[in-house]
Formats: sequence, structure tokens, C-alpha cells
Amino acid sequence: MQQSDYQSLVRIGRNLISERNITKLCELILDEAQQLCGADGGTLYLINKQPPTHLHFAIVHNNSLNIRLVSNPNESVFPPIPLFEDNGDINQHHVAAFTAHAKTLINIEDAYDNTQFDFSGAKQFDAANNYRTQSVLAIPLLNESNQILGLLQLINAQNPDTGEIIPFSEDVEPLIMSLATFAASAIENRTISDSQKALLIELAATEDTEEIIERILDEAINLTHSEGGTLYLTQSDDSGETSKLKFEIIKNDILDIKMGGKHGVPIPFPPLELFEEDGSENNHIVAAYSANSKQIVNIDDVYHSDEFDFSGARKFDEQTNYRTQSVLTFPLLNHQQEVIGVLQLINARLPETNKKVPFSDRYIPLLKGLALYAAIALNNQILVQDLKNLLDAFVKTIAKAIDAKSPHTSGHCQRVPLLMELMAEAACKDSEQYKDFNLTEEEWYELRVSAWMHDCGKLATPDSVLEKSTKLHKMRDGIELIEARFNCLKHKLEIDYLQACIQNPKDANAFKQEFDNQLTDLATDLEFVRTSNKGGEFMSDESKEKINQIAKRQWPDINGNMQPMLNEEEIYNLCIERGTLTAEERQIINNHMTVTIDMLEGLPFPKQLKRVPEYAGGHHEKMNGTGFPRGLTRDQMSIPARMMAIADIFEALTAKDRPYKDPMKISLSLNIMHRMVDDEHIDPDLYELFVKSRVWEKYAKRVLSPDQIDVDDITPYLLNKAS
Repeated sequence: MQQSDYQSLVRIGRNLISERNITKLCELILDEAQQLCGADGGTLYLINKQPPTHLHFAIVHNNSLNIRLVSNPNESVFPPIPLFEDNGDINQHHVAAFTAHAKTLINIEDAYDNTQFDFSGAKQFDAANNYRTQSVLAIPLLNESNQILGLLQLINAQNPDTGEIIPFSEDVEPLIMSLATFAASAIENRTISDSQKALLIELAATEDTEEIIERILDEAINLTHSEGGTLYLTQSDDSGETSKLKFEIIKNDILDIKMGGKHGVPIPFPPLELFEEDGSENNHIVAAYSANSKQIVNIDDVYHSDEFDFSGARKFDEQTNYRTQSVLTFPLLNHQQEVIGVLQLINARLPETNKKVPFSDRYIPLLKGLALYAAIALNNQILVQDLKNLLDAFVKTIAKAIDAKSPHTSGHCQRVPLLMELMAEAACKDSEQYKDFNLTEEEWYELRVSAWMHDCGKLATPDSVLEKSTKLHKMRDGIELIEARFNCLKHKLEIDYLQACIQNPKDANAFKQEFDNQLTDLATDLEFVRTSNKGGEFMSDESKEKINQIAKRQWPDINGNMQPMLNEEEIYNLCIERGTLTAEERQIINNHMTVTIDMLEGLPFPKQLKRVPEYAGGHHEKMNGTGFPRGLTRDQMSIPARMMAIADIFEALTAKDRPYKDPMKISLSLNIMHRMVDDEHIDPDLYELFVKSRVWEKYAKRVLSPDQIDVDDITPYLLNKAS
């Protein structure tokens, strides 16, 4: 070749390497090939996959006919050329297919005089376009591994002076083969780069960490033609420092091994320690060294390497009759240059012969690109998971803090999420009323967060109200003060009795009888006050009147002045009909829903959690619109919000930690909820689902005491008894 030829090749090589668009690259290759060989036209074919089965038309040029056709990914200019016959034999009739198999240049002086190949397609084209295909030059595009990547087919070399069609000169063959080498390298690099970019887009859109890990390993194995590989992720110790490499996925095609990942068997191997017991770096294990040094390690044959300890690999080889040879190990670094994992590949192979060979250095920059893309996607997912874990921990901490404010409702915020999950599962499985109800993974998470946060507004509720376990409870139970008054009255009665006996001894027996009756009445009244103080589901008018009568009793204070047994505030509290809260205190409690909604709506929840305030804030609404805080009706509430109300009520009814009532049995709880349906308090369809799917039973077996479970036949609790 002349000096000008070398200069042309250098120029062509630069142009090809710098072109980033695969379509423009193909056009550039064909244009340069035509110009180099003086061809009137030509075609560039690309393979469809590895190993290839077809040659696809990418670019078709013809200067005389002014043709410049470009195929797109979805539609080819012409049908692809099969590399094999229907019976599996090699296609030797088409010159392009033959060249692809032979992997050698084919130079034909006149297609019409050639009997080796079938040029009927070219002749049909000629007839349709008043053209004459004559000289043909077919050049395979081969990569360093001698794999076919595509093919150049040039037609009709022209005399530069006369324009006459002539055979392709043998002198031009070395030049066009050099160009083909540049072209193959450029196509391979661009294809791999585009593939990796597409992979990055896919990985970035994937929320499954295990899927990301598997895709990374598969891509690396395919790229390097490896027999297998391992992907490790870093693992931190209790102090948060990275200290180990945990096996995440192991693959080996030869041994048919797949461990870890979504569908592999569990990995039995312990993590690799990154540090020795004395705190020094573990540089004996190649994966640990790669992580510690952040360096790529390429070993041609582990059996001839004394730099690292490969005793584990040798032991594995003995057990499996395998031979570990070449090993390529490289770290996965995030944007902060922190190691988040290590990828290790074993036994590169020649695609043509499957012979084990060292890993070519040409893979290094490609793997660096893959490692960068992979680390970005993996790190993003790790960060998302870390933030999700942080949110989970924060949400559960808030729930525990709410429960901790009052031991009398301890566990409520932790049990409601369980009920919500059981109800949602029942709705998802229902094929009738809720056949269209389903939850994605994101919607499940949204539901759980809502359930955990449904009472977060109680953080703003005063302890004196939230902790009011009895009707008279303030900072401490006011029953003690009343008991002291009764005791004072008892002492006065004793004194009056003794004085009467001293003054009139003969009437002592009568005084004793009267005194005993007074003590009995006193004890009875005190016990009634104590019972009333505990609260309950209902207090009758007779009981209220009894409290008012007891209030009229008088007791002597420290000065001897007689005072009413109960003051107005105590009477008011003891006459509370349900529970232990007055109307004013209940309003304070009810205000926690407004605070809950305000708190949650004030948080910048991402799009997938945008319904948390609505779900969490609706559990005290009623189906008829008389609930609080917003007075929503059934039609204005989502299904999960309506579920939250049932979960909240059932937990409260059956809870074992309420001081004002005994743990309620299932039968009574379902009866009360049945009445709530009649009162348009809770959703009838969800209540029916709750009963029919036996959500109550699944919850009870996990949370309640065995003696609370007293229902077997659900018929009495259904809305339609005939169901």
C-alpha cells in the first residue's frame, strides 16, 4: 500500500470511531468503502444476533440510479438473507451468506458469468431498473474474536478515467479488508454502547434489585463470552462501615448452576471478609482485593497465579470436575466512588470453538462502561430502598410513640395495619363484589404506610385526655379522693356510733344494727362509684340518678364542715354514657383526626404515596356523612379509607388492653358492628366481606386470647341471613 492509502485508512478509522449514531456509522462505512474501491453501488448487511441466523439489509446505495435506502429497526428495505437453509444446511447459494460463513473476501468479475452463486435477485433488480450488475466484491466484517458482525457487498467497480465498469482490483483488497476491520470494531463498540445505554434505561426503570443484579451479571457474561460469574454486594457492620462482600448471585452455564437472585437456589456460602482480624485489608482473596483497591484484576490462569489465594476455586473444581482458568474481577463504584459491589467473571471462551482463553483487554473499557451504568442503576435502587427503609422505620417509630403515650391503647397503631392487610387481601381475592379491586406493589406499600400513620395526630393530644383510663382520671385517678371522702364519712359514722353507745348503753344493739346498715350502704355506694368510674359501652338513666343520689351524701372535711360527697365536675364525669371521656374531652380526642390529616398533607409524599392522607384520615367518617372530621359520605371515600374504619373499630372492640372494659368476645364485637351497619356508620359491603372471608378469625388467631374466639357459624352476623 502507498503512503496515501495509509493516510486514507487513518482518516477513515478516525471518522468511524468518532461517529456515535449507528445508522450514520453504517452509511459512513458504505460511503468510504465505495470511494476506496471506486464502486458504483453497494449494500451493508448487519447480523440479527449472536450466533447469527440472518443478514439484514442496513444500507443500500447506488450512484447511477440515485438510490440511498436506509432500513429502520422495524422495517427492512428488503427481506433478510437467511444464513441457513430450511433443513439446517449452510446457505451457499447467496454470495453474501457464503461470505459470512467463509469469513473471507469474495471477488467476482461478472455476476452474469458466475455459476457458483445465485444472482437471480440481482438480475431481477437489473431488469426492473435498466441496470447491469457486473463486478461484485463481498467483504465480511469480523471482530477480534473472528465473529461475523456484518457484511459489505460492493458492485460495479468503475474506471476513474472513463467510468467503464471493471472488475475490482486485487490491489484494493488489503485496503478494503483493513477498512472492514475498522468498520467491525466501530459497529461492535457502537452496538455494545447502545445496548448498554438501553440496558441502563431498563435498569433505571426497574424497581426490583434482584432483577437489576441478574441483568448486570447476564450482560457481563454475554459481553465477554464467559462460562459464568458471581456478583457480590457490599455489606456493612453494626457501625455502618463496609466490611463484607455478600454473595448475591452465582451463575455457571457449563455446570448449570444458578444460585441467588429471584429464581435461583439459596447461596450457602458465607460473605467474604474485606478485613483481617487485625484490621488490615484482606488482599488474599481477589474479590476482596478488587473492592479494597478499587482495581480491575485480570488473571489468565488461576492455577498459575501466586498473587491471590485460589484454594477455594481449586476445591470447587475437584468437587465438580471443573477447571477454573481465567478470572476477571472488577468493582462497581457509585457516583461517590464508593464500592457497592464486585463482579467476577470466569473462563472467557472463543465464540467459534468454545476454547477457554484469557479475558481480552479490549473488554476492559466495555466492562468499565457496563460497571458504571450498572452501579448507577443499582445504587439508585439501593438509595430508594434505603429511603424506603428509613420511611418505614420513621412511620413505625411514630406509631410506637403514639402507643407509648398511653399504655391503655398500647399496640393499637401496630395492630390496625395487620387488620388492614387482611382486609385488603380478602378484597383482592374476592371474585364478586370486589372483583375489580386489586393492588400493585406500590399501592400495597401506600396502604401499609396509611395504616401505620392513621393515628399520628394523637401526638398532639394532651396526655391528660389520651391517658384518661377512668372517668375521674386526670393526672391521677380521682377515685382515690372520693374513696378518702367515703373513709372520712365512715370514721364519722363510727364516732357517732360509739358516742351514742356511751350515752345510751341500753340501746347499743339498736345502734349497732343501724351502724352496720350505714356501713353496708356506704360500701355499696362506693362500689357503685368505683364501677361507674371504669366506664363501659352504656350507662342507664337509673345509674345516672344513682350517682346524683350518692353525690348528696355529706362527709366531714378537715375543719369538720360537711361537704357533698361528689362535686358537679365529678357527677358530670361519672355520668358519661360510653367510655371514659366527656363530650368536651371526646372533641379533643376527635381533633386528632384533623391533626392527622394536617400532618400528613403537610408531608411531601411522592406520587405513589399521595393517597396516604385520605386513607389514614377517613377512619372516623361515617357512611351517612355524620362522621368527622370532614363529614364525608360513603361515595366520597375510597375503599381503603372505608376499610380503615372497620379495622380501627374491630381492633378497639376486641383490644385486651382497655382498662374500662374486659376483652370483648368476637360474637359481641360482630353484633356491635352489625348495628353500626344499620346505623350507616360503616360500609355494609366491606362488613360483609369482613365476616364472610373470616378476616376476624385470621386476626383473632394471631392477636386475641383463645377465650375471645366464640364464633364458628357466621350466619347470624351476615346482613342477609340467607347468604
